[in-house]
Amino acid sequence: MRAAVVDAFTDRAFAGNPAAVVWLDPEAPTPALGWMQRVASEFGLSETAFVSPLGPGQYRLRWFTPTVEVELCGHATLATAHWLLEQGLETGPMTFRTMSGRLSADGSPGDVRIGLPLVPVGDRRAPDGFEQAMGFLSYELVGFTDQSEALQRNALVLVDAVDLRDMQLNLRKLAQLPLGGVIATAAADDVNAAKGVDVLSRYFAPALGIDEDPVTGSAHCTLADYWCGELGRRSFRAAQVSERGGLLDVELDDSRDEPLVLLRGGAVTTMEVTLRV
Repeated sequence: MRAAVVDAFTDRAFAGNPAAVVWLDPEAPTPALGWMQRVASEFGLSETAFVSPLGPGQYRLRWFTPTVEVELCGHATLATAHWLLEQGLETGPMTFRTMSGRLSADGSPGDVRIGLPLVPVGDRRAPDGFEQAMGFLSYELVGFTDQSEALQRNALVLVDAVDLRDMQLNLRKLAQLPLGGVIATAAADDVNAAKGVDVLSRYFAPALGIDEDPVTGSAHCTLADYWCGELGRRSFRAAQVSERGGLLDVELDDSRDEPLVLLRGGAVTTMEVTLRV
């Protein structure tokens, strides 16, 4: 079984966010859920994507962290599209059928654009223990996303750019909350603004087996809702300031009944492997 590791939202190897991409042969039996979870645990990356063809330009796509299956993952979607284009398995626009509905992708190897659903925040009622999990961080709670399952929900908090880089949450307490993770964000400081960056962020999700995700496409489906309103425009450049770091071009398309967040970024394949099953 063919597989690869792709660094997403970067133009150089060993930066951005690595995702494993596993190609499922449509002629072979559908793998069991437990097997896919064990493969994701073996890779040990924030997400492993499993992709199988359904027809011309159509694919089924699922994502697993080392511990759970998730409903939406941006960087692994971009990594999958990049790999399909790079391998010559795809040459044009493609559609992925996922737990979050149909997602789109187009572009070329190393320069991919994906369309994901907008995920706004609404509820401001924090679960018990949330403040303790945030430690001594000074923050403004913007709200929580509205998902059917607790571990798919995220909190969005606004912090100062200096605090964003130095923040240390109580990850043990955060993992015990009925919450997927925390998106922390700030307006770009002078250094990043000079590079054309508008928005900074970090993402922590210990309950999903990810203490800190290097670059999180799905988090920008929420950041787009907040920052497009704050900036007064429909697009911005974002940097996730994790240790690996990554860059995204973010655009909100709210011209349709179901708004989309368009994310554009680079990708680099760092390894190709064969899974023995």
